[in-house]
Amino acid sequence: MFEPLLIQPQIIEISHHSKLVFSLSKQFGDFSALQLQSGPIVEVVVVAVSAAKASLMVRIHPYLSLSVCELDAAVEATNCLTRSVGQGWRLFSALGTSPKLCAAQLGAGLTVAVSFSDMCQFNIVEAVKWNLVALEADFRIGHIAKEILLAKHIIARTVDVEHSAESLLVEISELESVRFELTRASKEGHQQEFCKLDAELVRKRQLLTRQYSQLSERPSLSQPANQSIEQEQLIRQLAYYQLLAPIELNEIVEQLMADGTNGSFALENEQ
Repeated sequence: MFEPLLIQPQIIEISHHSKLVFSLSKQFGDFSALQLQSGPIVEVVVVAVSAAKASLMVRIHPYLSLSVCELDAAVEATNCLTRSVGQGWRLFSALGTSPKLCAAQLGAGLTVAVSFSDMCQFNIVEAVKWNLVALEADFRIGHIAKEILLAKHIIARTVDVEHSAESLLVEISELESVRFELTRASKEGHQQEFCKLDAELVRKRQLLTRQYSQLSERPSLSQPANQSIEQEQLIRQLAYYQLLAPIELNEIVEQLMADGTNGSFALENEQ
């Protein structure tokens, strides 16, 4: 088990035919699909198997969550991978599949059916945009720099539209710091990978900078830039004033609005 991107292993015991559902966590957006396609996202090893139960050691990508459910009906297995004790598999994205399709399936939940007797059988349910690769057939061993892992995590992180200006500045500063580390580490190798990640970080920075600029813009010259205005709340507040005010006052306000007169200026002149 050489993949450093995967989390610590967990032991799962199943006593009946089940399905493993791998889902993309809600805190990560579609950008994460770019990172999930760069290597395996799941690694499973059969620890023990008998006619009564099976034990699996599972490691998943940090962006994913795992749930184990009972398989209600038998699944027709077309590309079934059979594994015995000590054997396992890794889950890779299918060659040529777009990141959008991969993210869509992971968002809905990628299901792997598990059945067992004296051995375990695994197969992907529904549309196949991913491949189960036996461990002995996978010769890719990951040695990924820390800077690459940090950059991929920032790119995959979803953009919160309700961010405050301060939190956006923190994210932009973090992104710039990682870009600096990438530039420094690119002199040691992996230049092609570093350049690709730097371009994605620049696009992410443009998105965050645009969002920060919109938050900093002044909605009105008579109000500060950091004043939050909720139009629905103001309309509701004005409706209450109109309900509680005397009829004569409401008529005066409507007349001033119809004349296009500045109400505060007119009241000051009358005084």
